[in-house]
Amino acid sequence: MTIVYDSDITLTLRGVTDPVGLPYTVNPLELVDRGGLLEIRDGAPGAAGPQGDPAWPWQWMGDIADLATLQTLGLGEAEAHRAWRVVDENSVILWTGLHFVRFTIAFQAPGHQGPPNILSGVATIGDPGTSATAVLTGTPPNQVLEVQFPRGAEGPQGDPGEPGAITDAEDVGDLGTARQGSVLAWNEAGSEWRPIPSPKLGGPWAIAGSQFTGGSNLSASPKTIATMTIPAQPIPWRPVVLSGSIGLQAHVPSINDSRPDVEIRLGAADGPMIGYGFGAAASNHTQVQFFPRWDAPISPDSTAGTVAANTTAQIYVVVRRVTGTRNYSIITTGAQLVVGAQPLEGQP
Repeated sequence: MTIVYDSDITLTLRGVTDPVGLPYTVNPLELVDRGGLLEIRDGAPGAAGPQGDPAWPWQWMGDIADLATLQTLGLGEAEAHRAWRVVDENSVILWTGLHFVRFTIAFQAPGHQGPPNILSGVATIGDPGTSATAVLTGTPPNQVLEVQFPRGAEGPQGDPGEPGAITDAEDVGDLGTARQGSVLAWNEAGSEWRPIPSPKLGGPWAIAGSQFTGGSNLSASPKTIATMTIPAQPIPWRPVVLSGSIGLQAHVPSINDSRPDVEIRLGAADGPMIGYGFGAAASNHTQVQFFPRWDAPISPDSTAGTVAANTTAQIYVVVRRVTGTRNYSIITTGAQLVVGAQPLEGQP
């Protein structure tokens, strides 16, 4: 075997197209320095080959003035794969270890088409007299265009609008505790309107006639003559005696000898007093009128004589002899007791 060239070379194979369909009889080989170019006719496309090794990375050396300056560096095989940006021609030159490869369109050439930019907009109103501004923020493909328009001069008074929902008012608080019949009351601490139970009386509830226990020449004291059941209410409340009366006769030989009165109490015969009726210390039959009365001072915040929310209330009507020892009689004809429910202000 005859050795024509004794050195390592880089061989480049380049396919050429056969324009007339004749086979090539000569495949030219061009050898320059340590690089060879061999032209071979293109064959039919083959199947995809296996994934190759990663390409040799470039070692970026930065800018250099021109090719002449680059050639003075005395580059050898040890400097292979180094690349520079040649400033005067704005190109990239790669040193292969044997020769330079120039890339003249490395800069300012069209690149691959990037993803579409998704642009969203935000508009705000600036102070009157200011200039309009536009600012693009974010990075592609997600950017936001913020535009600010100056506020114009105040226009004329518009037509009256439709009534709005009270729940949309800025000074109305949480209405989650509101119930049927609730009203709004001003809350000084929170500086807002809040729902409270309606201040009007609930009810009324009443008993009359046969629901009272009468009798003649009675001596028991105290004696329960009627009870009233008031169903549970969703809020705390205070029973209020609205009206009522019952016939009462003291068996006395003289005026002021003995006197029975009527007490109206909450929860038990000896519970908190909520109403009263003064009897007459006379032998004649009298009609005792009922009216509100409490044992303790009462204010909107008092808890005396009150009923908790969701609690059934029992009202007791009791006859008690307050002076003397004489017997008495109870006449139920026309008797009646009417009670209302006063909501406690501000209670849930």
